[in-house]
Amino acid sequence: MCPRQLPSSISAPGLAPDRCERFSLSMTNKRAVSGQWAPTAQGSGAQGRSRRAAAAKPGEILPLTGIRIFAAMAVVFFHMRGNLKDEFPSVLRWVSPVLDHGDLAVDLFFSLSGFLLAWNYVARIGDHLPAKETARYLWSRLARVWPVYFITLTIAMLWHGFTVLHGPDPVAPKDFTPLSYLRQLFMVVMWTEPDNNRVTWDGPAWSVSCEWLAYLLFPLLALLLFRLAAVLRVRHLIMYTLLLLGPVVVLACASKNLYIPYLWVLRLLGAFVGGGVAAMIVRRIPRTARNGWWASRATEAVLIAIVAYLYLIKLVDRPQYYPVVLFLFVPLIAASAMATGGVARVLSSRAIVRGGHISYSVYLVHMLLIEPIWWAQNVWPKTFAPHTLLVEGLFLSVPVVALALSYLMWRFVEEPARRAMTAMVKRRRPPVSHGTDGAATNGNGSAGRGVQGDGSLGKRPVAPGSVR
Repeated sequence: MCPRQLPSSISAPGLAPDRCERFSLSMTNKRAVSGQWAPTAQGSGAQGRSRRAAAAKPGEILPLTGIRIFAAMAVVFFHMRGNLKDEFPSVLRWVSPVLDHGDLAVDLFFSLSGFLLAWNYVARIGDHLPAKETARYLWSRLARVWPVYFITLTIAMLWHGFTVLHGPDPVAPKDFTPLSYLRQLFMVVMWTEPDNNRVTWDGPAWSVSCEWLAYLLFPLLALLLFRLAAVLRVRHLIMYTLLLLGPVVVLACASKNLYIPYLWVLRLLGAFVGGGVAAMIVRRIPRTARNGWWASRATEAVLIAIVAYLYLIKLVDRPQYYPVVLFLFVPLIAASAMATGGVARVLSSRAIVRGGHISYSVYLVHMLLIEPIWWAQNVWPKTFAPHTLLVEGLFLSVPVVALALSYLMWRFVEEPARRAMTAMVKRRRPPVSHGTDGAATNGNGSAGRGVQGDGSLGKRPVAPGSVR
C-alpha cells in the first residue's frame, strides 16, 4: 500500500480510489453513489417504484435510515407492553414474543451508530486523527444528539417536579438533584452507574449517555479500524465481530438478565465496535447487481431468523436465551446496507426514511406521553380504570401522538438546531471592508497588500512562473 494512502476498502464517500491502493473498489453497479450501495430499479414498473424512493443525503444509506423507525417503535411498544397485554390480551399474546424483547432495539441502535460512523469517518480521521477533522466530527455528533436531548430533559424535569407536588410519581427517578441534572445535561450520567434503573429523568435517555461515550471513543476506534481493514481478511473481521458480541450474549444468558451491573458497557462496546467492523467488511465487497441481489435475500433471511428465533424460545419456554439475537443484528445491518431490492426497497421509501429521520425524537419523546397516563391511573383510578374505552384509546394513541410530536420536534427543533450548530464551524472568509481611500482591506483594517496590521510592509503577490 502506498505511504499514507487510504485503502479503498475504507475510502471516504466521494473519493476516487487511487490506482496504487491495495484493495480495488468495484463500482460496476452504476447506481452506487459516493461509494455506497443504492437500490437499483429493475424490471417492469421499476421507474414508478424508484420515484417513491427517498433521496439519500451525503453519507446516508437509506435502508439503514429506514430501520431506525422500526427500532424506535419497538422500544415504544416495549415500554407499553404490560398495559397493552392487560387491555388487549387476545391480540397481544400472538405478538408478545417480539413485543417482550423490544429493548434489544437499543443494541441495534448502537450497531447502527458504529456502522455509519465508520462508514463516513474512518477514511477522514483514521489515518492520523487530523485535529480539525476530528473536532468537526465531535461537533457534528453533539449537534446531532444534544438539542432534542436538552428539550426532552427540560420537559422531564418539569414533569417530575410536578409529580413531586401533585401525587405519586409512577417512575420516580432515584436522584432528583441539581448534580443529577448536570450529569444528564452533559450526557455523562451513565458513566459511573452500574445499570440504567431510573437513572435518567427521561427514561430512554440513558442510552444517549452511552452513545456519547462511544462517540468520544470513536476517533481511537477509527485509528484501529483503519489499520485492521488494511491488513486483515474479511473472514478475520467477521470472526472479530463475533468475539466482540460473545461476552454480552454469554453473560446475559447465564444471568437471565440483560441489565446486570455494568453489562451496559459490554453491550455498548460490542454492538458499536461490531457495527464499525461490519462497515469495513461492506467496503470490501464489490458493488455488483449480483451481490446486491444476494444481500437483499440475506436481509430477508436474517429478519425471518430473528422473528422465528424469538417465537421458538417462547415455544420451548427458554426465554433466557433471547440475547442470542444480538449476533444477528450486525449481519442485518451489513446486508441491508448492500441490498438493492425486496425489504431494502421498502426501507428506502420516502415515508419510511422520513420515519427514520424522526426516530431519535420518537425514542426520547414517547415516555413523556406514557408516564402521564400511568400517573392519571394512580390519581384517578376509577376514571382511568383498566379495560375502559378511555384507557384503551389513550394507550393506542401513544404511538400516533409520538410520531406526530416527533415530526414537529424534528422539523422545528432537531434539524434547525443541527444546521445552526454545524454552521458555527464552517470555514468563513475574513470580512472585507473598504478603507477611506476606497481600497479593499482585511478584517484588521489593513489593505490586501502594502502596510500590514503590524506595521510591516506586505509583499506583492507573484504570479506562478514569474521571476522576482
